[in-house]
Amino acid sequence: MKASVKKFIFAGFAATITVLAITIATYAAFFHEFLGQFLELSPEIIEIISRNPVNVCTMLMANLAHGFLMATVIKWGGFYKPSDGAKAAAIIAFLTEIYFCFSQYSIMKTMSLVSAIVDTIMWTVINLAVGAVTAKILGSEK
Repeated sequence: MKASVKKFIFAGFAATITVLAITIATYAAFFHEFLGQFLELSPEIIEIISRNPVNVCTMLMANLAHGFLMATVIKWGGFYKPSDGAKAAAIIAFLTEIYFCFSQYSIMKTMSLVSAIVDTIMWTVINLAVGAVTAKILGSEK
């Protein structure tokens, strides 16, 4: 296997671990309680629609997809400096989260407008780190 392919795979997994770790830490430390204030659904409905326990396998798949999306964007764009990778990842995260959260808000009562905005900001900030890590790995030895 070529070194560039190995580096890309490593960067994708590093991005996955970074996004998963920071997201879990951020939600657990602050946003879970904060965003809980803005639920539009009753606790009974939340209980009905929530998976308990969380499906860890599909959570990992989602984060792998995001990690490899960021690695692909950074590689294709040639964003090999951590600051450039951070900006590229933040822009991609911002745009995709605007799409997801505001589509969700417009169709379902699973989040409020405030939680959609806060979630978008949080996701954008998290991806600054994801992009920087990914660019650092992909840009090594360039």
